[in-house]
Amino acid sequence: MTASRKVRVLYVDDDPALARLASKVLARSDFEVVHAPSISAGLDLFGTEEFAAVVLDHHFENQTGLNFLEAVAGSPSKAPILYVTGSSDAEVAIKALKGGAADYVMKSATDDFFPLLASALEQALENARLRNAKEEADRQLLIAKERAELLLSEMNHRIANSLSLVSAMIRMQVQIATSEETRTALSETQSRISAIAGVHRSLYTSDKVEAVELGAYMSSIIAEFQRTSGFANAITVRSDIANITTTADKAVSLGVILTELLTNAAKYAYPDGCGEVRVVLGTSGEDSHHLSVEDDGVGHDRKERPKGTGLGTRLINAMALTLGATVANERPGKTSGTFVGVIWKQ
Repeated sequence: MTASRKVRVLYVDDDPALARLASKVLARSDFEVVHAPSISAGLDLFGTEEFAAVVLDHHFENQTGLNFLEAVAGSPSKAPILYVTGSSDAEVAIKALKGGAADYVMKSATDDFFPLLASALEQALENARLRNAKEEADRQLLIAKERAELLLSEMNHRIANSLSLVSAMIRMQVQIATSEETRTALSETQSRISAIAGVHRSLYTSDKVEAVELGAYMSSIIAEFQRTSGFANAITVRSDIANITTTADKAVSLGVILTELLTNAAKYAYPDGCGEVRVVLGTSGEDSHHLSVEDDGVGHDRKERPKGTGLGTRLINAMALTLGATVANERPGKTSGTFVGVIWKQ
């Protein structure tokens, strides 16, 4: 070792002659040995003083080093314990390692015992240093992750508030618009903005700032749509929405798709203002999901030009392309009304 300051080592052994020799030999490797002649003395020193490492003998008069390991098992000390045994029984070494020893060294009468002990000490200390460095790095990483999540949550909160403010401004504009066409366009824009704001609201109110629970998110879209512009009083909406978690980007696309499909159903499905619209969100197979909106209204011939501006259809197709999704306009066995389904991979 190259450090000028000696490293304090607790040496627990009932052989004073061997302890003196250990102190002399290990001092050459910059170790300062503090001798404890018994298990109880070793525990007292271990509990009151700081040591970089412990060298623990196995055999004592009425106990073994395993009793020491058991006694310090709950200690906050991170000092590695090097177990020394003269027994060739591998079971003793295995019990010591299971009991918390960092390593073990076989005691022998040869001259290479102390060099081997010094080498094992240095290795145990280096391993402890690396372990402590990793724990500190993990701690700093956790702190950084928590800070980033807090900032992300705050960002989503501010974005949601800003979008809600824009949505409210557009709603006010709807109220003073003189053209029915203008009011309709503004209302649809307001619904789209609300759908996107809902994603950010879900993110900052969720325990997982990186994921959106589609069940709660889509239920809020339906409720908001019905409350603000939505359906005639005689049109009911039935929903069967599974609990699916997805990313924010996918949630935005799905929210826009659902908003456009609800808008189309509200505008075109039931000219007499009476009927039912069904929304389904579920799982298709292991890694696929589906979202569909259907009604039993007047229907629409896909070969004809889209009703209105066709912007809603273009938005649905654009969002489906972003999702890598397939859009289905027919459902087997359905002969009336309109059905639009979107299937995407998780």
